[in-house]
Amino acid sequence: MRMKYGVSYYPEHKEQAEIAHDIALMKEAGINLVRMGEFAWCKFEPVEGQYDFAWLDPVVEELGANGIQTIICTPTACPPAWLVEKHPEILYVDNRGITRPFGGRRHYCYNNPVYRGYSRKIAEAIGAHYGGSPYVFAFQIDNELAQEGTGRCRCPVCRKKFQQWLEGKYGTIVELNRRMGTVFWGQAYDRFSQINLPVNTIEPNTQQAIPAFFENPSLRLDFERFCSDSNIEYQNIQRDALKKYTDKIVTTNATGLATNSIDYYKAFQGLDCYAFDYYPSLRDLEISSFPYAHARGVCGKDFWLLEFQSGGGHGLWGSGRLQPYPGALRQAAVHAFAAGADLVAHFQFRTFPFGAEQLNYAVVDIDGIPRRRFYEVQAAARDLKKLGSVLKHSRFDNEVAVCFDYQSLWALKIKPIAKDFNYVKFCTEIYQQLARLGVGADVIPFGRDLDKYKVVIVPAPIIMSDDFKRRLKQYVYNGGVLLSTFLAGIKNPDNIGIAESLPCGLTGLFGIRVGEVEPVVERTKATIALKTGAGETRGVNKYWAETLEPNGAEMIGVYADTFREGTGVISRNSYGNGVAYYLGTGVEPQLLGELAKLALKDGRVALLPFKVQAGMKVFVRKYDHQNLYCLFNFSQEPAAIKLDHDYYDVLNGDSVTDEIVLEPKGYRFLLD
Repeated sequence: MRMKYGVSYYPEHKEQAEIAHDIALMKEAGINLVRMGEFAWCKFEPVEGQYDFAWLDPVVEELGANGIQTIICTPTACPPAWLVEKHPEILYVDNRGITRPFGGRRHYCYNNPVYRGYSRKIAEAIGAHYGGSPYVFAFQIDNELAQEGTGRCRCPVCRKKFQQWLEGKYGTIVELNRRMGTVFWGQAYDRFSQINLPVNTIEPNTQQAIPAFFENPSLRLDFERFCSDSNIEYQNIQRDALKKYTDKIVTTNATGLATNSIDYYKAFQGLDCYAFDYYPSLRDLEISSFPYAHARGVCGKDFWLLEFQSGGGHGLWGSGRLQPYPGALRQAAVHAFAAGADLVAHFQFRTFPFGAEQLNYAVVDIDGIPRRRFYEVQAAARDLKKLGSVLKHSRFDNEVAVCFDYQSLWALKIKPIAKDFNYVKFCTEIYQQLARLGVGADVIPFGRDLDKYKVVIVPAPIIMSDDFKRRLKQYVYNGGVLLSTFLAGIKNPDNIGIAESLPCGLTGLFGIRVGEVEPVVERTKATIALKTGAGETRGVNKYWAETLEPNGAEMIGVYADTFREGTGVISRNSYGNGVAYYLGTGVEPQLLGELAKLALKDGRVALLPFKVQAGMKVFVRKYDHQNLYCLFNFSQEPAAIKLDHDYYDVLNGDSVTDEIVLEPKGYRFLLD
């Protein structure tokens, strides 16, 4: 069974001879999918109401004749000049009040009714034309919604709509004032029409208009929610337009965990699969699989990578991209499929000669001559043909979950606890420690069912609903093992601090109360001593420090120095039939790993039957009643593994025993 493996392609840039040359190379490489059209509105509709598909139809047909299917994108990321000229009111206004002019991309307001109307019409035209094509596999909506600081528009349309959104949520201005605590600094409102859009922003690659301007954190969190909902609403207008004409897959390309502007758990409820773009460095010692675990958790099934790293060259912002280490591009593609991808499309096939992304990274260089990256893609395609059936018919059956929450993410960006603390990075650290222990984990939202997991980890859950707290208590009472970290439940969903002992509503579950709290800076670092079965493990703390007052729990970790010496910082508490751990500070990797081992032992979580070296990662998937071990050596040295019994090597088609050696950037797939 063939996997969907392909590239982004831009025939609007090319002459016929070059297109023919590229298609021949794609076929030679083993590519069976292309993604096209996301920036080509000026080609699809060169004059208002006059749609032109003659430039793309021959390409779609030629690709199809060569066994290559197409994903057609709606081109709404780049409104054409005639549309902006006729309706300048559609333009995006940033947090500084600057209107983005025509000349870049993503210069539109997603709430503007005029732009929504034009977006619906172009999506309908594309759906009507390509919806029944045998060569079109799926449709992509827009391109990277909210990317590059375009997910928080502040135009007059958005201001009015936000005021209406707040009125719909709170009902009366009195209720809004009460729940937001606007009495602080005399910020109480008399009517909804007085409410301004926040000046500050948490979007990457943006600038604050007034650096020392401290706004109500509840209002700011509601603005994040409103903008997320607005982007989803805009996306679904196009979804509905396409679905009028096709039953093919419709999705969009998220930006993984990078943009942080849209709640992807909510956004993809109405789409056919979760898809995102990912550009890991192919010169690092490993590729983080945390984004893949998050991707599996969005819709609870396999995902697509609609843009994926291809190699080195010029880049935006003067950063450039490093060339992949030999073998790394091939490995990265196979690694993505092993991690749960059902489709991978490299960005891009051929280097751009012009435009903002000129001389950018690609599978094939600007001269069209195949080189190392091309042959690695070809090798990956060859291996994926062998792996297709076993990957298609296997699944993840992880016993551990890491809970990830957009409300906590946004709240911690709006009001950070420490300059070096990053919610996504912290969740990744925890996930990576599990991976280094050979333990797979799902990444799930707070609302997902917990009962299937033996161990649940909840990093920095600063905002927790009463219902989530209730479900955590029930989960542990029924026999589950919970590990929560600092900041647990200190705010309610209105982003308001709760006037009770920390962790709010969970002191009985964890058997503690939190005493003093403070950020960890260089002069406040402390040594943490953790009791383990083998004795004691020590490490220096980071990010945030809480002192724990025991209220029934065992203090398994204490501060070993500073004025807090001897006070608790890590606790373990029996609750019903289960166990609840609380980590009151950030800790170094080794200590975090030892704490994870304690929780995994309590949860009776299955570990790998063999040991792997540093630099190796393993996915365990279920294939019928067998375990499928997907082994990757990210290091630049050979890695040996001593096996505990005979295994079947899927790629080589033979049995292996005793010991195997993975070459640098190599991989093996073993069935037990």
